[in-house]
Amino acid sequence: MTFLPYLDIIKAKRGLTELEEKYIFRPSWLTLIPHVLLMVVFVGFITFPIQILTILTTKITVTKDRVYGQTGILHRTTQNSPISKVQSVIVDRTLFGRILGYGKVRISTADGIPVVYSWMGRPKKIQEIINKYI
Repeated sequence: MTFLPYLDIIKAKRGLTELEEKYIFRPSWLTLIPHVLLMVVFVGFITFPIQILTILTTKITVTKDRVYGQTGILHRTTQNSPISKVQSVIVDRTLFGRILGYGKVRISTADGIPVVYSWMGRPKKIQEIINKYI
């Protein structure tokens, strides 16, 4: 099976005499493009509002004394830690995250339970500022 229909025609003609010549046509693989786009659009109708709510409900505030953070609507996670208790700030970024400037920030404190903030804009700047105060 090939992705280009004309290659199937060439393969079918090999080994046959001119009288036995036959042509095989298949639907183009390019017809999948509208279906893929429709899947993306329908999934986008679900994920877009969720992402808007994530943007509106997730926040990290850093002062010279404390790190405040909150995330979630139904399952609310709140962090209020003295800056001296912060042990590490880890930034995870995907390829798209590096291109578009967002990532996941994981803040670990002395109690050992890291709090993860996903989709944060300028995560390296957050890490830099917290590390400046540690």
